[in-house]
Amino acid sequence: MGQTIVLGGVFKGQRIPALEQSTYVRPILAQFKKSLFDILKNSILDCAFLDLFAGTGSVGIEAFSRGAKEVFFIEQNQKCAQNINHMIQKISQGNPEFFKGKECRAYRADVLRGVGWLGKEFDIIFSGAPYVDEHKKPLYFVSKLLVMLERENLLKKNGLFIAQRHKKEPFEVPASWNLSREEQYGDTTLSFFKRL
Repeated sequence: MGQTIVLGGVFKGQRIPALEQSTYVRPILAQFKKSLFDILKNSILDCAFLDLFAGTGSVGIEAFSRGAKEVFFIEQNQKCAQNINHMIQKISQGNPEFFKGKECRAYRADVLRGVGWLGKEFDIIFSGAPYVDEHKKPLYFVSKLLVMLERENLLKKNGLFIAQRHKKEPFEVPASWNLSREEQYGDTTLSFFKRL
């Protein structure tokens, strides 16, 4: 697996290494990421951003590069979480002034067990959950995440939850959520949800 590149902001052009020999950890494609941040461009500055199923950390690092004040990554794979923190440390050494008053850190944890222990509310939450497991069995996360995010009050009022999902993933939108927008590229859909 190759590398991804930060598309905008302070760290534009910085390469983000991907894990080798991984069957389910894959960075978001550049066209998806560009579309996502074109949509979010007026919401990123000084926001609190949570990157779930963070993988390589490509989305959260992009948000931080573009001015997010707090970025937290949740990733169950230990190697991935370590790689993200290593990447953060690397870019912080070259940009110490940029990091003042900001926070950027990856945690190894199981998203579905909840992340209320972070003790924070977020303006934007992104999920890059895998589509299949190691046996190629389809995985479905959107419905579970909508319930978990509401239960743990992780999203600020007027906050946004974005799920990257397979276009055929079935899910139900609880009455307390609004599916406000969808963008589709091939088999991948970005679904944008707002709390009512």
